[in-house]
Amino acid sequence: MRMTESGNSRVYDLWARVYDRTFGRLVHRRQIIALKQLRLSPGDRVLDIGVGTGLSLLEYPADVRVVGLDLSEGMLLKAADKTRREGLDHCTLVRADAMLPPFADASFDHIIISHTISVVSDPARLLAWATRLVKPEGRIVVLNHFRSGNPFIAWWEDRVNPICTRIGWRSDLCLEECLDGVAVDVSYRFKLNTIDFWQIVVLRHADAPRHAAPPAAQPMDEPLPAPSQSKTRLAVDLP
Repeated sequence: MRMTESGNSRVYDLWARVYDRTFGRLVHRRQIIALKQLRLSPGDRVLDIGVGTGLSLLEYPADVRVVGLDLSEGMLLKAADKTRREGLDHCTLVRADAMLPPFADASFDHIIISHTISVVSDPARLLAWATRLVKPEGRIVVLNHFRSGNPFIAWWEDRVNPICTRIGWRSDLCLEECLDGVAVDVSYRFKLNTIDFWQIVVLRHADAPRHAAPPAAQPMDEPLPAPSQSKTRLAVDLP
């Protein structure tokens, strides 16, 4: 079964109802550690691709500007509720397709992609977009599960992948597949411990010439309506 953006958007609309109490609770600690790898400075502008219900937004300092992008309306409405409730005025939410994001090149100092690269139809294309959107000296931090190098574990990951894709992600995604043809270097990668299911991968622009770039950016979706009495902006343009 092939991953599609439209299909997964509907799946995650359903996940939004229970995400914070299930998968979100499981991965939030790793999100905090992944965010630290950005090494943020006051005034930085960060793109959080696949912001989901906005759990990560609670961890950003107030002196940076954060744009949280997601395609799922259900997820973004949960995130909007958090930004309103917690007074996260430095955060903006955008509903758009990460495979064709509505931003200009070099719009962001850093980008984080949390549990999203195994959700999209073309992981390498997503990373290619990230290299365009981040400034040359910026970091791209990816938090995700990647297929194990252990043949026995990898065999099981391949076997359960049809089930995983039906509920919203791939279990057989290799990091090498994500990096294929993308002009980035792996600065470093690590797990919280040797048996952890997830990895944190820190990427930088490669010195080598770029490969073929994706087409020019353009909006994919109309902005979501903001919940009543919410200060949260849900737009397709940077503030």
